[in-house]
Amino acid sequence: MWILLVEDDERLARALARGLREEGYQVDRVADGLEAEARVQASTYDALIVDWRLPRMDGQTLVRRLRQAGYQMPILMLTALDDLEHRVAGLDAGADDYLGKPFAFEELLARLRALLRRAPVWQPSDLIRVGPLEINERRRQARIGDQVLPLRPKEYDLLRFLARHPGEVLSRTRIAEQVWGDPFYVSDNTIDVTVSGLRQKLSEATPALQIETVRGVGYALRVSSEEMFSS
Repeated sequence: MWILLVEDDERLARALARGLREEGYQVDRVADGLEAEARVQASTYDALIVDWRLPRMDGQTLVRRLRQAGYQMPILMLTALDDLEHRVAGLDAGADDYLGKPFAFEELLARLRALLRRAPVWQPSDLIRVGPLEINERRRQARIGDQVLPLRPKEYDLLRFLARHPGEVLSRTRIAEQVWGDPFYVSDNTIDVTVSGLRQKLSEATPALQIETVRGVGYALRVSSEEMFSS
């Protein structure tokens, strides 16, 4: 399951993201409310963890705007303002639960699991479609039409991450963090080799999808304007 963590405290955010990944979650991490809103509009998340005090747009405003826009994913709000007035305000804005700082990571996990249990069993993020590509996350399977792509585990993880952000240029740091778990763990060469293998398999399956290299930045999954594919 994919979690969007919205926390501007870099040290806390890194620790939470690492802990969540160790528990099997996929985590996107942003540090301000406006970027979080843009991520939600561009991707699909199973749950959000949102800090109250954020740059550019505070957590309460972010949650209210998402609910007004019709987003229904579970939202857990974090804050050092752990008094009744702020708890009520956060819940009234649309948060599903509220956790005051400081907190034990085990309690955050328990609250997150409880929120996810209340959510529908079939989440929209179980199936990802980009052009002719369809990814079934439950089966860890990617296919083009009737053809299942013969992907290595890291190729699948990379394709899934790219497909969750179609058209967006993803930096090497973000790719290393999401696909390998830690940006300091993997070399640029390892990323390049994995991208090369995935690019070759996509090109053999369809001309409609390309992995674009943005020099000095990262990679993006693009859908061809002239999609030579029929289902």
